[in-house]
Amino acid sequence: MDWNYLRTFHAVAETGSLTAAADRLGISHATAFRHIKAFETDLGSRLFEKVRGRYRLTEAGSDIVDLVRTVAVSVEDIDRKITGSDIALKGRVRLTAPASFSCHFLPQLLSGLRNAFPRITVELLSSNEEVNMSSRASEIALRVTPEPPEHLIGRKIADIPWGIYGSEDYFRLHGVPESLEELDRHLLIGATGGLARRQGFAYLDKMFRERIVSRCDDLMAMAAFARHGQGLALLPGDVAAEGLELAFRPALLPPNQLWLLTHPDLRHVERVRQVMRHLGDVLKKDERLVSPV
Repeated sequence: MDWNYLRTFHAVAETGSLTAAADRLGISHATAFRHIKAFETDLGSRLFEKVRGRYRLTEAGSDIVDLVRTVAVSVEDIDRKITGSDIALKGRVRLTAPASFSCHFLPQLLSGLRNAFPRITVELLSSNEEVNMSSRASEIALRVTPEPPEHLIGRKIADIPWGIYGSEDYFRLHGVPESLEELDRHLLIGATGGLARRQGFAYLDKMFRERIVSRCDDLMAMAAFARHGQGLALLPGDVAAEGLELAFRPALLPPNQLWLLTHPDLRHVERVRQVMRHLGDVLKKDERLVSPV
């Protein structure tokens, strides 16, 4: 049996999508489809059924998924051990990062990396979701979290401060507040959904509810509202990186922690090590990501 069939089956079972599985494994959609069909032929059973565009395990697929997962992870462990001895500064490095960093920071940083290491190709996976790095979906993770996963290694890059931000046009029309008390004379963009339960947003909602003119359940959307002059927003520095100006920093939320992480088996892979070093060195110097002393 071809080991690739197991990997593809495992990836489709995890993602529920043939396209997502193919992207994770770095193969074409046609190849992933062929692997699944060949695996089903070898076993004599249909492993997936397609329901509303998603691939769901059949009873036969459910019977073997745990066993295949164990084998697939073991194969990936072997692959990482072999890859871990790679000292060449060439090849692909997959990096996962939140949308704010993917949009505001990484385009410029990766351009500089390409100039320094032209034979390294970086694939950026823009996501705020936890990525299963044990399955090599990504080699490096840039994550905003107070508690990085214990199975990963890396370092804290920065403490990202929060602030009250607005657009240049807004401040020209309404003035610049210098304290929380002054917000009762300004238009505010509030939070909704799960974001509304966070300490800082709950405080603004309690104290200045009548001043809230719109709400968002996503920080990037909130920043976009503020960027177009709809009001002031409470945002971390990475989200407010472009098109917004800082009014003041309220002590409503502790700084976010930015971590650069990888799998222990990859710490000696030279291309991974150099990408992490480059990203860490540049991000640590960015004034938008450093809390004031």
